[in-house]
Amino acid sequence: MEKIQLARAHQVAAWFDEGITDLVSSDQPTLDDLAILGWETAARILWMRARSQFLMPANTLYFRRGDIKCRLCSSASLVNFDYTCESCQQVVPADIELSVSRPEMVPGRTDYVVPFSEIRFSHNNCRGAIFSSFQGRCKNCTCKHDHKTNVRVTPQKVSKEQIEEMFGEEIRNYKIA
Repeated sequence: MEKIQLARAHQVAAWFDEGITDLVSSDQPTLDDLAILGWETAARILWMRARSQFLMPANTLYFRRGDIKCRLCSSASLVNFDYTCESCQQVVPADIELSVSRPEMVPGRTDYVVPFSEIRFSHNNCRGAIFSSFQGRCKNCTCKHDHKTNVRVTPQKVSKEQIEEMFGEEIRNYKIA
C-alpha cells in the first residue's frame, strides 16, 4: 500500500510497479486498504489477483508456454522455441495463453502435473492438442518428453504484461516525470 501511495506522491514508476506486484502476489489485502487506493485501482488489483490465481472457474489452469517444465527437474522451460500446433498450424509464441482442464496439483508445491497432450489454446478456435507430435529432451536433465508424457506447469502469479495492461499508462507517466 505504502509503495503505491509513495510512488504516486513522488511519481516513481519502479515503486509503483513493486507495490502493485506485492499487492497482487501477497496475502489478501483488506477492503479498507484497497479503498485507500481508489475504486479503479482496487478493481484492477482484484482483477489481476483473480487472473493470477492458478485455478480459474471450471477447474481450468491458465499459463504461458514458458511455464511448461520438465516432469522431473522442473527447472527450465521445456518448450523454449516457437512450436507449430499440429491441429491448426498456428505458431505457439511464448506470450500466448494456454490452458488445461482438471490439472493435478503437486502436493506441497505450487506447480501442476498435466498431460502434455491436453494442453490447448485458451482463446483460439482450435480445440486440438497443440503438442500432439512433440518430441524433445529437457536441456537440464536430458529427460525425454513427447505428447504422451506428463509435464509440470508452474504458472507465474503476476506477469509484467498484466501490470502493463492494467497500469501501463500511469507507469509511463511516472517515467516521464
